[in-house]
Amino acid sequence: MQCHSAWLCSFLLICLFQLTGCGGSSQEIDGFYQAHTEDGVALGMRRYRPSSDHQYRTGRPVLLFPGIVNNINQFDVRSPLGKPYGYELPADAPAWAQNDSTIAQDNIKFFSMAHYLYLRGYDVWMANFRGVGRDAYASESGHNNTNLDVWCLLDFPVAVEKVVQVTGKKPVIGGFSTGALCAYQYLQGATLNADIVQQGKYIPHVTASDALAWERNQKVAGFIGLDPAGSPKLAYHGIINSPLGWGLLTQNAKVDLDKVLPVALSLLPPVVLAGATDLLFKTISNLANAFPAFLPSWADLFGALNIWSTGNTNGYVEDFMVRHGLSSFYIKGLGQYAEWGINGEVREHWQNGEENQKDLVPDTPALSDGYYYYSDALDRMTVPALSIFSQSPAAVETHAMVELIYGGKTYHPLDQWMEIAGTAHVDLVIGNHAPYVSFPAMADWLDSL
Repeated sequence: MQCHSAWLCSFLLICLFQLTGCGGSSQEIDGFYQAHTEDGVALGMRRYRPSSDHQYRTGRPVLLFPGIVNNINQFDVRSPLGKPYGYELPADAPAWAQNDSTIAQDNIKFFSMAHYLYLRGYDVWMANFRGVGRDAYASESGHNNTNLDVWCLLDFPVAVEKVVQVTGKKPVIGGFSTGALCAYQYLQGATLNADIVQQGKYIPHVTASDALAWERNQKVAGFIGLDPAGSPKLAYHGIINSPLGWGLLTQNAKVDLDKVLPVALSLLPPVVLAGATDLLFKTISNLANAFPAFLPSWADLFGALNIWSTGNTNGYVEDFMVRHGLSSFYIKGLGQYAEWGINGEVREHWQNGEENQKDLVPDTPALSDGYYYYSDALDRMTVPALSIFSQSPAAVETHAMVELIYGGKTYHPLDQWMEIAGTAHVDLVIGNHAPYVSFPAMADWLDSL
């Protein structure tokens, strides 16, 4: 499946439910590595440095995966090659930005999380899920029946192994939204039978063990979750929770935005693309704020869509994210989030298992229903954890995810979480506040390890 109207396709799918997740290196492509999954899919990875004139950092590795409908570009905002933006640093920009030679050449790098962590001495690695990514860092696709379990339990582990193999050090692992979801699933020792996945007929049940969880927690130094995903806020449940809704969300299909967007957006100048993005999401935000309190929460469509505070995002950053940061995704991944939002549980996909592969409508969660529940095994996660949440509850509700992760994991004295005022899901990573608040908070916590 290919969507030939990228904005329309992605927006309509978001309307259904709301969420914005080994080989060697190449000397020809700077920072390029590949990790090969057990079912034979090559994943694109980037080890960050500002240019080939810079050395890779020797500090602790930090591995970041993007959110669904995103790619690794969301962690390295920059001017497109040969087409510099006209952004100027604000007068109150911190000294680290004003004194940096890379930012002096491209001021929009001020919003690059990867660059900030590099300046703080960390060895930053970014990885694309299967089916995701642009140019040299794109990953192979695998089968179109890919769901979140496949991303998290086959893709994520081999990327961790690649970082450990190359650096010989324990990384801090996580990422944004789905990237963080996969990290906390990895740390509870969850896995899939790769041989069955490789056949492409169906996805098997998730299994897990205490031994694998212990091994993985010993292998890494900590967890970072930027608006870690779980059960999202939905609107008009009855539309989704119907044969038609589930019929759309169980399609074995990939929406290939990485192929469509470069063509569809090539003729639009930044001022037009950023202006359209700004208008769309400010309208959503205004309508969400105007939602009458006396109406039921399930009717708050715009509140559920309020995933990007463009008032908190520079226009050039908006252009970069839409043009280069939006990425491909699998329909079943969206369907899995929808089911979690409907039923309020974080479990494996309801079509997992040979006996369930043709089940169109998900079963209501019940004891001993045969499904693996990620929410039941978080006590196996023992490493220290940092979570940074946005204020808007549209995609990730802070209280619910704090209860899930920090109420579920084994306590560590370095566990920490915070919510950043005035932010929504997308701009948590690339918003105007990020270089002042989120980036330093991440690095300070990493220093504490």
